[in-house]
Amino acid sequence: MVFHTPRPFYAHRVFQVTAAVIAASVSALLVSCATHETAADFEPEWEKLVVEVARFPQAQPTGVAVSSTGRVFVNFPYWDKRPGVSVAELDADGILNPFPSRSWNHWDGKSATSALRSFVSAQALYVDKDDFLWALDSGSPRQESSVVVAGPKLFKIDLSDNSIAQVFYFDQKRDLAPYSFLSDFRVDTDKNVAYISDAGRGGIVIYNFKTRDARTVLFGHESTQPQQDVTAQVGSHPWVNILGQRPSYGVAGIELSNDKQWLYYHAMSGRDLYRVPTDALIDERLTAGSLAAKVQHLGSTGSFVDGMWMDEHDNLYLTAIEKDAILVRRPTGEFETFVADERLQWPDSLAMGQDGYLYFTTSMRHLQSPYRLTDVKTQPYFLMKVSVAKVQRAVEAKHDAQFARQTAAEAAQQAAQARQQALIQERQAQQVRIAAELEAKRVAHAQELADAATQVQADADSAAKQAAKQQALVAAKAQAEVELAKAQLAEAQAAVEQAKQAAKLAKALADEARAKSQAGQQAKAQAIAAHQQAQAAKAAYDLATAQAKSAQDYAQGIRQQLADQQAKAQQADQLALDASEQAKQQAQQAQDASAQAQFAQQVAQQAQQQADAAENAESGAHANEATQTAEVETEP
Repeated sequence: MVFHTPRPFYAHRVFQVTAAVIAASVSALLVSCATHETAADFEPEWEKLVVEVARFPQAQPTGVAVSSTGRVFVNFPYWDKRPGVSVAELDADGILNPFPSRSWNHWDGKSATSALRSFVSAQALYVDKDDFLWALDSGSPRQESSVVVAGPKLFKIDLSDNSIAQVFYFDQKRDLAPYSFLSDFRVDTDKNVAYISDAGRGGIVIYNFKTRDARTVLFGHESTQPQQDVTAQVGSHPWVNILGQRPSYGVAGIELSNDKQWLYYHAMSGRDLYRVPTDALIDERLTAGSLAAKVQHLGSTGSFVDGMWMDEHDNLYLTAIEKDAILVRRPTGEFETFVADERLQWPDSLAMGQDGYLYFTTSMRHLQSPYRLTDVKTQPYFLMKVSVAKVQRAVEAKHDAQFARQTAAEAAQQAAQARQQALIQERQAQQVRIAAELEAKRVAHAQELADAATQVQADADSAAKQAAKQQALVAAKAQAEVELAKAQLAEAQAAVEQAKQAAKLAKALADEARAKSQAGQQAKAQAIAAHQQAQAAKAAYDLATAQAKSAQDYAQGIRQQLADQQAKAQQADQLALDASEQAKQQAQQAQDASAQAQFAQQVAQQAQQQADAAENAESGAHANEATQTAEVETEP
């Protein structure tokens, strides 16, 4: 239904989020609000923050004023048609009572005499600090480009007895232009001046209550003139007349600061807020250029503006025509949306009551002539009010809710991020576990390979040791066989020596036998035989010598092979088989050496036998020779 203040904040059933809301929003939650939220969304007792004070089916209100005692006054200008009452007091039952009297609310629409003592087109109301009600009569009925004689005037009404205390008239020819349109005003009773906006001409009228003179300042200055080439979007349509022309109104809404040192003002056909020092405005000695140099631009409101009000805390409220809203400018200079409601169709004037409610009217100026051929409004005109405190509480509740939602959203986002991070960490941990398992398997496999290598090395060392032992045994056996061969060789050499001795003896016997061969033919023959046997013995000797040399060479080969086998014993893995084979060969060679030694022994035996035979032969030869000698000696 309504809303806003400290932060842009809109209301009603269709919540329209504007750029100001988005810019001031602390989170994206406001941006998502495409429809109006109601006060019930925050607190049930705040369901109607924007309170309907009165509705007017036909009469079109503009100004509103509230006295210190809570009396509410509304005015109805003569625009589209003559109002039944121009200025009225709204009683407790919502009934309009002409104020200050019925006669002052009746103008015959013709004569200046009637205009002197009646409202021609009551435009704005204001209650000053002394609780006097002031009423501005624009004197421009039907918004025509003419001012009625005696029409433009300012009323001062004493609320203590409801009497008109003073009426200040303008000279429409001297003080105003034919196209002047007095729109709004403020009164400074301390300085005895009134500041009145001339929206038609585009300037600020300074009215001096002492001299009853009026003069227009800042006429033609850009701050008081309509902004060119800007078309307002009011409701869902551009604000143009039936001919398609843009309305061109200058300064309309004005307001004094609480210390009366500044006058704030805003063109109706514009989107910029200005202010100027009041001392400069009332200083008639200042030139137009000097006064213009003191004007300050306060920024863009983002909307056409009609009325303004400043509260005791220096918050400046502005009716935003294009936004169906009331804006507020904080003392810091920040613009915010105070309240927005789809019923706020052309919010016009503002007034603050002592009860803390801000009152405002809706004039729906854009929905009737000269902007529409027929009246197209779908709701009555309203006088409404809204509690600043309740709006503030609603905003705080809104902010709390937004903060809670944002906090929840951030917590949910953080939880989601935490879950995502946990999932990532879990995945990373799983990858680490998988990597660790793979590494463990790799290490286990490497350990198995190392154990296998160690076992292989141990087996190789054992095999090498075994092979070394086998080689040592084979070598020892071969050494024994070599020693045996050496012994056999020695025996063979001894046999050869014996054969040599036998041969020598046989030769000696043979020589002796040859010497004694002369003793007889038989002895000769025996000597020849002995000689032949001696030759045979020599041959056997030479053979035995050759065999002994062969056995010696073989023994030397055995010793060389034994040295090779001892060197190869260091290479256990491969040489084990070689050592075994060599051992077999050595065994065979030993057997061969043994056989040769046996053969040499046999030869030696044969040589011995031959030597014995030679000896026997020699003995026989001697015997024969002795016999022959004996026979010779015994012959006669």
